[in-house]
Amino acid sequence: MAKAKSKTSHSRPYVFAAILLAVIYVINTLLVERIYWNNSQVSRQTQKTMNSINRMNGELQNVNSNVLHVVAGIGDIHQAAADARLNFHNIHEAMEDFESIEGISDDANRRYRHAKAMINTYNERLEQFQEMWNKADTTGKAAGASAFGGDMNALYTQDIYPLQVTAQEMLQGTIEIVNRDTSKKMAANTKTSYLLMVMMLLVAVLGEVAIFFIARRAKKARLELEEREKNLAEVDAKLKSTRQKANDLAVMNVLTGMKNRYALDNDVSERLESDRFNIAVFDMDNFRSINDTYGYDFGDEYLATVAEKLKDEFGNVAEIYNITGNEFCFLFNKEISESQAMGIVQNIQAVMSSPFEVLNLAVQLPCSGAVYHYLPGDCLNVNSLLVKLDTAMRSAKMNGGNMINTVVNI
Repeated sequence: MAKAKSKTSHSRPYVFAAILLAVIYVINTLLVERIYWNNSQVSRQTQKTMNSINRMNGELQNVNSNVLHVVAGIGDIHQAAADARLNFHNIHEAMEDFESIEGISDDANRRYRHAKAMINTYNERLEQFQEMWNKADTTGKAAGASAFGGDMNALYTQDIYPLQVTAQEMLQGTIEIVNRDTSKKMAANTKTSYLLMVMMLLVAVLGEVAIFFIARRAKKARLELEEREKNLAEVDAKLKSTRQKANDLAVMNVLTGMKNRYALDNDVSERLESDRFNIAVFDMDNFRSINDTYGYDFGDEYLATVAEKLKDEFGNVAEIYNITGNEFCFLFNKEISESQAMGIVQNIQAVMSSPFEVLNLAVQLPCSGAVYHYLPGDCLNVNSLLVKLDTAMRSAKMNGGNMINTVVNI
């Protein structure tokens, strides 16, 4: 009886520890979901706001285009007036959409009201313009033009066009304010997320310390707690991965047209436990010098040129991924042996280190890389696989660069 009571007494701290871990996990999950929901709300609000303002701008440009045709004598004012009414109808619909959006700042609303007033004035002035034309246009366009002293160009330049320009400037100002407000909200959410992560980390550390002292009392209980911690860490890693993927749903690098890191994760994850394969990573040494010397547009063009060359030369022996800015990953085909892979990576380094002509300039940078002859079960996930490759590649760079390291499992 006493022994049974003792077991019950000893199990209580472990139950408490398990409950503590579960509470931490639930709170962390709720906080992460809340932050993600806030960011999603801000993104949706910004997108709806931009759509409304861009629609107003587009319709204003259409109106101005029709007015220009009339002023130039190549447009029918009656058709232009009909088109303008439709344009302004669409503008007012866009205004209603904008005004229905909640959470827009006072600065943005103030600038928008100025734009709205200018658009309405612009509309009224065009209607007056048509009425004056209709009263005078009894025999043809020449008579209509006489209502303005025969100088419609001056009327357009001095009276009508400034209204349209001012309205669009006000709308552009609204866009800038909305962008500024969105950046502030996103920054606040990011700051909050970091703060919450630090708080949760502190709580987790305190929990770990408590668990450690409790686990010292029994080996079996310690092993059980370690297993729970491992499961919690895996769940937390999946949550972080999901949050990151929610921020970047694309699996293709737009600049190079290659698959990105998320695509690599999808392609390789299921092979880690059962397959052996050859994989390598490369990037240019001191690539930053290209951007600093020639600018980011030139650097982008250089990367696109290198990527196209890599696809042409090695697309038949490997799946190529652009996993970060100037870092390329090569997942070799199953039939490629280790010795063949070593020969190919030498060729890859030679191609990437060769001169490339970009915008009539010859550019040449050395590159460093790492190759991994992967065996089943070497890594738990793709992230640890890439960490090994990147560590080997950084070691090559620290030793002077322009070389290839092989990942060695310990």
